[in-house]
Amino acid sequence: MNVKILLITLLLGWSFGVGVAQTDSTIIIRYDAEPSADDGRIELEQDKMDDFKVSRADSLLWEFEKQRRAEEEANWTPDLDPYFANYDPVPAKAVWYAALFPGGGQIYNRKYWKLPIIYGGYLGLIYGYRWNQKYYRTYANAYRDLMLGSPNASYRDFLPPNYDVESHRSYLEKAFKRKRNTYRNYRDYCLVGMIGVYLVSIVDAYVDASLYHFDVSTDLDANNRPTLMVGYRLDF
Repeated sequence: MNVKILLITLLLGWSFGVGVAQTDSTIIIRYDAEPSADDGRIELEQDKMDDFKVSRADSLLWEFEKQRRAEEEANWTPDLDPYFANYDPVPAKAVWYAALFPGGGQIYNRKYWKLPIIYGGYLGLIYGYRWNQKYYRTYANAYRDLMLGSPNASYRDFLPPNYDVESHRSYLEKAFKRKRNTYRNYRDYCLVGMIGVYLVSIVDAYVDASLYHFDVSTDLDANNRPTLMVGYRLDF
């Protein structure tokens, strides 16, 4: 009987010891808990928690840095950028650069966003000049051949076959002459426009360089404060 009780006691003790050992091996240590110096497992868990805290801190710093950069990009203005704010262009140099090279004054003033406007105007006017010049030559040749009665008359390309030219000569002369003059005028307008863009770019470069540091902010508040004037006498 004593042997059975002893075996049962040993079995219960072994079961209790195994349960305590398993519970102790799976215990979760909080990262803010103070580890014991004589417990290796707690030190190991504490190391893991330290790594977790470092990684979490790095993630937060990265998020803050990302948000800060996004705010800086959203609120960016040339006045806040040292590349633009510390630059002081000379108006005379801006005029010379703009006169020698189209858009050179804008590049000198570091106003690069104006270059597409200038070159876009030039390209559009050059295209219009070439297009009107082509049709001007076509109608000018047709009008000349009609007036001279040339056998290789280019004006017949505008007329249907077997068209009676002599019966409508007066009308055709006026029509071809009007077309010739119209395309010639449009061609000249494009040429004048190119000269105008050139002059405007020079004036813009000069004004932009002169007013480079002019305050164009929307803050127009007046800061008026009462002041005590000492040493003044009013005589009545």
